[in-house]
Amino acid sequence: MWSKEEAKKRNIEFFTNFGVYMKKYVPEFGEKIRWVNYRTGIKSIKFKIESHKKHSLVCIDIIHKDEGIRELFFEQFQEFKKLLSANMDTLNWVKKYRIDSGIYITRIYTELNGPSINQKSEWGDIYRFFEKNLVGLHEFWELSKEVFKDLED
Repeated sequence: MWSKEEAKKRNIEFFTNFGVYMKKYVPEFGEKIRWVNYRTGIKSIKFKIESHKKHSLVCIDIIHKDEGIRELFFEQFQEFKKLLSANMDTLNWVKKYRIDSGIYITRIYTELNGPSINQKSEWGDIYRFFEKNLVGLHEFWELSKEVFKDLED
């Protein structure tokens, strides 16, 4: 069992190493991308990664407080489902997803079960999962973000 301090240090090390791992994409995309805190440019849409004891997630979170606007964004993602899914693992589409704080958001995510953030020997498996899906998500976003920006206005 990890103390809070040990868990915090492990998480910092895990995500710092992941940032270093992803630096190889700077030449390809021509810019440094903040993979852990990906900036979509739209307040209502967040791309995030999570890693827990027994599973890891790559998520598209639609966080607008108005349920109708969340649904509008969700429907737009569904319109792009084929393009979005082309370079990502199987996606789960959840209109009402309850996060830890008790708030409901809309979440589209892919999940890796098994490898644990608690085992350094398994970090490579998690990094490869994150890499594949974040790069696919980035490529999708480069093609489609303007449509979502128009929806936000």
